Amino acid sequence: MNVAACTTVNVAAGTYAENVIIAHALVLKGAQAGVDARSTRGAESTINGGAGAAITVNADNVTVDGFTLGGPVSQGSAAIVMMGANSGETIQNTIVNNPGRAASFNTSATIFRQNRVVNGTTSGDGFQANTSPVHDVTLANNAFGGATAAAYNADITIIEGNKNIVVTGNSSTRDGTLVALFKTDGALVSGNTVVGDPSSSAIYVGGADTNVTVSGNVVSGAGSAVNVANAFGDGANLNVRITRNTLKGNVNGVKVGQTAVTGSSVVVANRNILTGNSTAGVNNLSSIQVDATCNWWGAKDGPGPIGPGSGDKVTANVTFSPWLRSTDLDHPCNAQDESEGS
Repeated sequence: MNVAACTTVNVAAGTYAENVIIAHALVLKGAQAGVDARSTRGAESTINGGAGAAITVNADNVTVDGFTLGGPVSQGSAAIVMMGANSGETIQNTIVNNPGRAASFNTSATIFRQNRVVNGTTSGDGFQANTSPVHDVTLANNAFGGATAAAYNADITIIEGNKNIVVTGNSSTRDGTLVALFKTDGALVSGNTVVGDPSSSAIYVGGADTNVTVSGNVVSGAGSAVNVANAFGDGANLNVRITRNTLKGNVNGVKVGQTAVTGSSVVVANRNILTGNSTAGVNNLSSIQVDATCNWWGAKDGPGPIGPGSGDKVTANVTFSPWLRSTDLDHPCNAQDESEGS
């Protein structure tokens, strides 16, 4: 892929045992270019990289569209490697059969969309941004599944000094963690569906994160649907807003770790559906107050046992009143319906 005059390459259906290296701006099209990898498809252009990356990108403005990729077992590499601090990459409509890591990248202005990651029992990571700061990365409408949750890190991991990260419309089935954020300034995690695992947190705000919005997600079966943490000592999180999510049937709906926030930090969890979470709807292990007003707790009389109601539990240092009295997240937030008097 090194002929500079070649700006588009079409790859016929078939299986190719090779390690593709892209060294200049290029559109690389497989037989299923333009066809969502989550849908039923026809004959595939399959690249098997063996012990190395199937595709390595070393240039700006590269698009990979419509392939099936076989990745290496080792997490020291990945099916897709984009580690040159480039920008303008798009990986779309591609199936990644992932025994180790699906993608390693430190590229900015990058899009992953409509891909399907088929993890195996040895998988450790999905798409991981590591080593260098990245910005303006969108991961939209991808599907992940098949990992062993207890041994798996995350479908999407953003590690170092990042900003403007969007994770939207993705699905994750029994992988454990959909997304783990660290040192990220400005992230939106929205409209994702996660069937989690009790050993893992589905959405992990991992430390030194700022201005994170978690909105409109549906999470069930997780250890914590949303976990605001600082387990690795990166630092407290600031301005985390959790709103309009359905967090149902987890161990914790929202969990805030002991050192996850400080006196200057803000965690707000408003207008969520918090029901059937076995330990707590909101479990705050820190000494900093969490604003969890205007939520539906699964009962009209609100949360317990600190609260007066029979709904999901809350712990100390959680402001829960007033609360919603139905699943209508647009209803006025009153602890008691107007029709029932004062």
